[in-house]
Amino acid sequence: MADVDAKAAKNKTDNNGKTETKGKAEARRAAVKANADKLAKKTAAKPTGFFKSVSIELKKVHWPDKEKVVKYTGVVFGVVVVLGTVIWVLDTAFSGVLSLIVG
Repeated sequence: MADVDAKAAKNKTDNNGKTETKGKAEARRAAVKANADKLAKKTAAKPTGFFKSVSIELKKVHWPDKEKVVKYTGVVFGVVVVLGTVIWVLDTAFSGVLSLIVG
């Protein structure tokens, strides 16, 4: 059992089911990080680099479909109306109580 645990600690399985040793995985991570840092420095140095980075990130966003947007907008609108009504009622009540106390 200890031999199996030692092998499991030494090897790591990635998403494709391939095994790689810890050293290789760390080297791969370091290479990817270095490449990303180099790319970030290149794009950040250019005036349009910011907008290019924003464009790349916006392509990664999962945008909801029209039905969900309409549904969520309705929920937000309903909550705003309910909370606005509650705040209005409390404000009116506290104003009435305060006017009775003060005079």
